[in-house]
Amino acid sequence: MADEMTQAGERFLHLMNRLRKLGLGNPSSGTGLVSPAQMALLDWIAASHGCGVQDIADGLKLTSPTVSVGVRRLEETGLLERKPNPQDKRAVQFFLTAEGQSLRQQSQNFRRKKLELILSGLTRPEQDTLLQLLEKALHAAESRDT
Repeated sequence: MADEMTQAGERFLHLMNRLRKLGLGNPSSGTGLVSPAQMALLDWIAASHGCGVQDIADGLKLTSPTVSVGVRRLEETGLLERKPNPQDKRAVQFFLTAEGQSLRQQSQNFRRKKLELILSGLTRPEQDTLLQLLEKALHAAESRDT
């Protein structure tokens, strides 16, 4: 059983490497401004308007100093802005700028097209099965991770 799991794990890692080589993260042209890690920050902030550093760190399972460096770089590139928290003047909230929203939209469109390309090799029932099994595997991993 352990040997089967090792083989499955190796196969899964190989597939993940192949996915990474397809460049699903970000469009290669036009987004040299941000790394995949910074795009993850933009995605998190877009989904959590007005979040703070600790919110982001908790949500992405990163340290506050790591997030602070990332958001500072995104601010410097004009993709994020910080505003005082109206409930606590010592705290700040982060929001995407218009440029940040535009970049995130471009990235989402790019990812969507790449995923459509991958799924186009499968029938609709196969796509559903793949997605259901991935959801099941992620749910099991997430419930053990807490």
